[in-house]
Amino acid sequence: MYERVNPDKDLGSYATQIVEALLRDMAFALHKTLDNPSDDNVHDLRTLCLRLAHALRLFARLFPPKAARKIRRRLSALRNLLADARTCDVTREVLATESIAAAAGRHRKKLGSALDAERRRALRPLRVRLKKMQRSDALQRWRTRLLAAS
Repeated sequence: MYERVNPDKDLGSYATQIVEALLRDMAFALHKTLDNPSDDNVHDLRTLCLRLAHALRLFARLFPPKAARKIRRRLSALRNLLADARTCDVTREVLATESIAAAAGRHRKKLGSALDAERRRALRPLRVRLKKMQRSDALQRWRTRLLAAS
């Protein structure tokens, strides 16, 4: 996804290239997560949200401040929804380790089913947000707002 910085290339075009790649990858991950909200898909989308937010912060002077701030706020809200589901995934993985599983003993199944129920609850608002983003073509609008002034 990333290439080495070419000293002959200006920073603005490099930042634009990075943000465009992240937005394109996010659009793909968004559709993939809507179709199948598996552990890996949720993790990938959350990682891309973090990377895009960091890129917007790192290249803040190159993008319109109001648009970048608004997008970072929306990314933060999306990351919070993704984090709720991801926390259940990580907890389930930790619960599956031998030492923890042995300590949980007979309560392991009950904990597992409670985590599954919590993950399903966490996915409801996430799906609503992702569908809304997909319907409104939010990522394309973000791209237009960010790169119009670049």
